[in-house]
Amino acid sequence: MRKVIGIMTFLIGLMLGMLGGAALLAYAYQAAGLYPPDDATIKFIARERGWLKDDV
Repeated sequence: MRKVIGIMTFLIGLMLGMLGGAALLAYAYQAAGLYPPDDATIKFIARERGWLKDDV
């Protein structure tokens, strides 16, 4: 029984650690500005530079 509790505790800790690590990594990428721009940002920049026409 003690071994089962130890395995369950390990698995729960592993899952929480992975989720926390992923959240921390996502926050660090966002804070550093490393996420690629989304489609709306690309269209906005293209319109500002005259590369995209609205009538097309």
